[in-house]
Amino acid sequence: MAVSLRQKLVPYAYIAPAMGITFVFSVVSMGISFYASFHDYDAFVGASAFVGLDNYRRALLEPDSYFWLSMRNTMFYVAMSVIGVLITALPLALVCQRIRKGQALFRTLYFLPSITPGVVLALVFFHIFGIWGGLLDSAATALPALAILGVWSGAGYNMVIFLAGLADIPQHLYDAAKVDGANRWHQFRQITIPMLRNTLVFVTVMTIISAFQVFTSVYIMTNGGPERSTEVITFTIFINAFSIAGQMGFASAAAWLLFAVIFVFVFIQMRIFKSRNVYDG
Repeated sequence: MAVSLRQKLVPYAYIAPAMGITFVFSVVSMGISFYASFHDYDAFVGASAFVGLDNYRRALLEPDSYFWLSMRNTMFYVAMSVIGVLITALPLALVCQRIRKGQALFRTLYFLPSITPGVVLALVFFHIFGIWGGLLDSAATALPALAILGVWSGAGYNMVIFLAGLADIPQHLYDAAKVDGANRWHQFRQITIPMLRNTLVFVTVMTIISAFQVFTSVYIMTNGGPERSTEVITFTIFINAFSIAGQMGFASAAAWLLFAVIFVFVFIQMRIFKSRNVYDG
């Protein structure tokens, strides 16, 4: 039966609104940001003057830009988030996999923080860590406190991903290991970890990308303080773009530098997937 041109165009008509929104708010906005990064651009009055690479030079070379300070804080946050997610999400997945009754309830409860709005989580943890705990008043504990919130909100989501990876591991591998006398630790080290390699890479890289973009918790809980100890790169971009008149060009340059860093991690991810795929035989 021949399909008419109208029938062929129906699926594209359904996705056209979403594609249009994506184009306007992603492609166009990225183009404007890239243009602004080469200008001394004041978004409040719409005035701009071409400055070439001066915004990038200022971000990378001038200490008053606080770019490297915020990048250092971001790196610490990323490291704590990745380690925290890996040491919580995978054990939770292993425990959930062994639960026979109530597994769906257990999985749902741990997944709830991942679908809770970040503003709500930030307000709750602001009371826990700030008002009651006092952790947000010290430069030594404020950033780890934010990382704990990041781990808590992301562990359930990554637990579900690990559960999917665990479900793909053939059971006969564990049965053969038991016959050979391997205990649970040896099964975990020799079977589970190697077979979860791709999942571990995916979770690690996606957690890194998400951690690089942390903003809501910083803005609500610490506002970059105390003593700039929690001023991450996204917060620096926001302050320069919307709180300091005439700095939209610099903020755009910093945003594109952040994009470059994230792109490098994505590129590394793709290389690892290609070179270490355990299913290739």
